[in-house]
Amino acid sequence: MEIYKRDEEHRVAGGVMDPESLMVLMALAKEIRGAGEAEITLRQLSDRLGVSKQTASRRLQDLEESGMIRRITAPGGQKVGITPKGFAALRSLHRELSTILQTKPQPIELSGTVITGLGEGGYYLSQEGYLKQFQEMLGFRPYPGTLDIKLDEGSLGLREMLFRMPMEEVKGFRTEEREFGPVKFVRAKIGKNAAAVIFPARTHHSDVVELIAPVNLRKSLGLRDGSRVTVRVIA
Repeated sequence: MEIYKRDEEHRVAGGVMDPESLMVLMALAKEIRGAGEAEITLRQLSDRLGVSKQTASRRLQDLEESGMIRRITAPGGQKVGITPKGFAALRSLHRELSTILQTKPQPIELSGTVITGLGEGGYYLSQEGYLKQFQEMLGFRPYPGTLDIKLDEGSLGLREMLFRMPMEEVKGFRTEEREFGPVKFVRAKIGKNAAAVIFPARTHHSDVVELIAPVNLRKSLGLRDGSRVTVRVIA
């Protein structure tokens, strides 16, 4: 444990902040805000971080020794302030996160072969409960039918990844005849056509994806069974 501690102190003092010390610095910044310094007890800090008081104390010592914070003993606790060096570290982190978060996401490309589905797409997409929601969310009224694509082996992992990611969703509804479940979807493009890959609630792991679009994609793109296609998804 002593070797581990000395190694951490060296890394912090050398200017490379480990994640735990950075979390403490961010927690202190939230407490201080524009006040310059703030009173905080080890109990308060340990509760905020979900660590023991001993760990919180060690982290404060690391930050103080590396010049990131200053501490002043106060009645019932201590006052902690962030130094210019500490604020510089936070600004550097802010710049890096801004660059990451502002980077435009790269499209995911799914490749496969056009196949004939079971014909269920036309039935479901004739339901006004779905059509109205898709039009409001996607900006187009879907053609009453889906383009079914059997994915190449190399795209199966990407489909699985999409299936597990947070997606937009149209809500389920009930008619006099039956109940219709929710449908998740991700926006996509095939050729120059706007589209969406849909994942009905009944969908489980599969090697087939279903596309909706404002036009009949088979006619618009001259597709038939066996045609090779690539779908670009922005997740």
